[in-house]
Parts: sequence; C-alpha cells; structure tokens
Amino acid sequence: MKIANINDLKDGVNEIHINKHKFFITKNHNIIKIYDSICPHQGSILDYNCSEIYCKNHNWRFNKDNGNSINIKNAKLFEHELYIDDNNDIYLKNAIYNKKYTNTLNITPPPPIDTTISLHSHATLEFKRKDFTLICDPWIEGYAFFGAWRHYPKPVIKTKDLKPNAIFISHEHSDHFHIETLKQIDKNVAIYIPSFLNNRLEKKLKNLKFNNIFSVNFGECIKIANNFKITIYEPASIWNDAQILIEIDSFKILNMNDAGLNYRIHRDIGNVDCICAAFSPGASGYPATYTHLTNKEKINIYNNSKTATLDMLYEACKLYNARYFLPFASHFILNHPDHIKYMQIIQKNTINDVCRKFENSNIMVIDMLAGDSFDIKNNHINKLNRNKDLYNLDSIINSIKNDFNKKEFEKYYPNKQEYKFDKNIIFEYFEKLNLIPEMCFCENLSVTIYPDYNIKNAFSFEINNGILKILDSVLETPNLTIKIPSEILMYICKHNESWDEATIGYWCECSRNPDIYHTEFWRILQTPFYLKNPRINTTLIKDSITQDNNVADIMEKTGTIGSKIMSRYGLYCLSCNKAPMETLKQACDTHGINKVRMDRLVKELNIHYKNM
Repeated sequence: MKIANINDLKDGVNEIHINKHKFFITKNHNIIKIYDSICPHQGSILDYNCSEIYCKNHNWRFNKDNGNSINIKNAKLFEHELYIDDNNDIYLKNAIYNKKYTNTLNITPPPPIDTTISLHSHATLEFKRKDFTLICDPWIEGYAFFGAWRHYPKPVIKTKDLKPNAIFISHEHSDHFHIETLKQIDKNVAIYIPSFLNNRLEKKLKNLKFNNIFSVNFGECIKIANNFKITIYEPASIWNDAQILIEIDSFKILNMNDAGLNYRIHRDIGNVDCICAAFSPGASGYPATYTHLTNKEKINIYNNSKTATLDMLYEACKLYNARYFLPFASHFILNHPDHIKYMQIIQKNTINDVCRKFENSNIMVIDMLAGDSFDIKNNHINKLNRNKDLYNLDSIINSIKNDFNKKEFEKYYPNKQEYKFDKNIIFEYFEKLNLIPEMCFCENLSVTIYPDYNIKNAFSFEINNGILKILDSVLETPNLTIKIPSEILMYICKHNESWDEATIGYWCECSRNPDIYHTEFWRILQTPFYLKNPRINTTLIKDSITQDNNVADIMEKTGTIGSKIMSRYGLYCLSCNKAPMETLKQACDTHGINKVRMDRLVKELNIHYKNM
C-alpha cells in the first residue's frame, strides 16, 4: 500500500493514518522510518513534538530518528518495514494494515434476553443471562497488596452471596486473584484462566482445592454455556495479564481490564458492543513512591496520565465502534494511615471525569459503582444512592483514618516475628534468579536494597550480561535503590511472591539514577514467565530457530510450550491451516507483529528449545 511520497514529507516527524491506525513517518536527510503509534508498554497512543515521540500515560519517551527509548532501558518503538520505489513513493509492507474493516456501528444486533451486568467491586463484574452467571476477577471482602488497598466505595454484597457458574481470572495481582475471596467460593465452579507459561495461577487454584480449572490458550474461543462464549487475548505489553471477549448471544463485550489497548485484537475480532476498562492511574507505586522525583513532578506525571488514560479509552471505543463503555477496575483507595502521604499526591480520574470525556459522543457510559447493575435489554442502569462527597480528598482521608481495621489488616500483612530478616535466605533467592531463562533479556544495572529502610542490613547486587552477582559492599549510588519492610522482603523470598504485591501496594520507596526504567528487570521480579529451573542447560544448540523456519516445523520442535509462547505474541498457529505454508516472518507480517516483537519471539522460542 502506498502511504506517502518522500517529497511530500517535512523533515522530522510526520503523522499519517491508514485504516483508522496512526503511524509516524520520520524523515532525516532522506532517511525514512515508519513507527507505530502504539506504546510498547501498555498500548497507549503515542504523541510527538519536534524532538521526540512520547507517551503521556506513563511518560515513556523515544528518539524520533532511531526509535530507541530515551528513559526506558532497552525499549524501542515498533518499526515497520517499508519499500521506496524509483518515484520516491513509500509503501508499507505489512499486510495487516492493508485490510479494510467494515464499520457496523449502525447495524444493531438484537440485545441478549434478560442479561444484566453488575459491578460488585473494583474489578469484579458479573454477567448474568437467565440462569447462567460469569464473574470476572472476584475480590469482595478484605484487602489487597499486603493490606495496602481497600475497596472504595465498599461492596454491598458478601462473597457467600455470589453464586457463579463460571469465573474468569485475568492475572495474578491480588486485586484480581484474591485468595480470601476465592476460599469462600464453591470449589466445583469452573474457573477459566489464561495459559501463562509459568503455571502460577493453576498451582494457586489447585492449592485452594478448586476442581474445574481450565487453562485457556490466547485466541482460543471456548463455549462455556449455551449462550456464552469467551476468548482470552494477550495484552500489548510484556506483562502477565489478559483481556477477555465475552459473547452472550450476539452481544460482544470486551473486558480490557487494566491491560491497556492492543490494536491487534481488533484486527481479529472486529467491532464490539461494549468495552469495560480501568479508567484511572494510581494502580502503581510510580510515581508516588519514587524519591528522586519532586512532589510537583509526581503530580504533573499523574495529571498527564489522567488525560492520556481517558484519551486511550475514547480511542478504544472509537476503534471498536462500541456503543457502551463501562469504566471499572479503579474503585480503590490506599488502606493504611501511613500511606495517606501518598493518597495526597495521587491524582485519579473519577467516574464523573469519564462521563465528561464521552458526553459529546454517541457512546453511552455505564457509570456504575459497587452495587449497581445494568439491564442491557432495557438500556437502564440501576443505581444506589451515593454520598455526594465520595471523591472529596478530605472524605477519602477521613475514611482511611476512621475505617482502618488493624486486626483485619494483620490478616494480609506479613508478621515480623514469623518473617524475621535472614540475609542468607534473601541472597539465595536473588542468586536463584540466574536460573530463570528470561535473565538473558535483563538489562545491565546495579541495585541496592535497604530492608527496613536502613543501612544496617543493606546489600547490593549487579546484573551484567544476564548474570546476577551479589556484591561484597553496599553501593551508595546504584542505578536503582529499593527501600522495603524486611518482613515483606522475607515473605517474597520465602514464597516466591510477585514483587508487584509490594510495589503496587506502596510498600517500597524507590530511586533511579539515572531516571531510566529497567522493564526487563521488573518483569523478572513481577512473575517469572518461566519457573526457576535448576536443571537449565546453558549450552547453545547448533540447530536454532530463525524467522525463516516454517511455522509448523517450529511447533513440532517446541511442542505445547512453543505454541503457548507464539500465542502470547498473537500467533494462534496451533489451529491455523496456514501453519505448514508460512515462515515465522510471513506469519508475523500477516498478523501485524513488528520486527522488534518478532526478534524477541525468536529469542524466547530458542530459550525454550535449547532447554527441552
């Protein structure tokens, strides 16, 4: 497809649109590059100025001439292949963007009969049609993230009153995978989860004695009842997360949750009737707990993120031609009185902000809070009466002070006597990170950790060329400093817990020097894509996988795990009849997977292949 002529481009960044998708063409002395407008972090829409391309949502910034990130280690813009003919016409080689999509906004399917959507809390949605109920990410009672988060407003239902036929859990974070809530649910309920390679969700559910666990491959459509189908999709980012398409009769609901916008999903599923998504920043310790930033800088980052989040959601609804938008998965406040200092910095969107963003569109905002429900057939929201000062900061702070339940909090926070500081256990934990195959992706950096925020038990390590080494002395100016309560650190090390439980729980204070985010390092600490494997074989194989290998041959070489890896990148080749006829590169081109992602996919397949 011809997209421009070199002579029509200005020097610097040029914005173009192809089939509802934005691209940046950069021109620098007739050196032409085409970059995608999708941020490689969580799929937000990138913008640009005269010097750089940037994301307002999480402040990722990129060099316009080479696509490399300015402030995120090893991150890079998605670059597309191009062809320039003798007339200086520029052609986009990626076939996926040459497709035309039918706008079916005005083609209204019949609504499902007797179908309601209920918001029970934060990210807990219930979809009910007649006598069948699907619940997503149940967290009803208690706290999350080591007691750091609480519901706001409070749920009006109790866990014992939930009667689901099926449950979907999107990922491991405790505001979505809430153990205390799951303990109270019938163990014969069917639970559907993404088929992550690390199998952590399966293991945790088995430990809770659930009997019907279904690990679903990305892109696989599952019929869970006569009128219900679900398909789980991967996010645009590298984090372990998931989105779900729910089809009730002919009505399509895309629950994006907090996984961001993935344009490739739209190319697979087309238009939907309703989008459900998180609508506010604040679900992260960044920037509030990062001490190298001033409060003014933190508030500015939050305000930019607020605007960018709403822009992304509006863009998502337009992309999918959605008739409804349901904002959710942002209904929480910090729980502990010690965290009020962060609550005074955090700037969050409210339901009212969402309504204002969409007020001049033809998209209906289903502006529910906990206890409300939406009757799709009658197009009506059943709302409870609300406190008019719900979003007032003084009301929120008074709620934190007055409603804090120390006894309940102690159920979720590690006991300091039980989790006494032991440097030997901690060192063993970090040294075992070398057994994770993903370490080959990790950036070079130095880290100093201060248990209990003091120098007494501090220690440092560095990572070079994928090898982590504990240092003999404490570095005073490392690339990353982490201050963390020792009991939380010990809990993480003993139970191989995700570090997200500590960082998203605002239990860590961090500082970066320079101010560069090491994505791959935090990914390893989040939840390892693979399990730590003491039998790892580090010798290289002669017969490695390349982009020119046949897809069917790759699947035969790498087995089930290889198919899971490919589906994580958006290649659902196991069920594709073109697998024997395409190379991996051809498949990536067809499915809109750029070279950066393809190279990473090849590397990940080889990691698995050499350790089979």
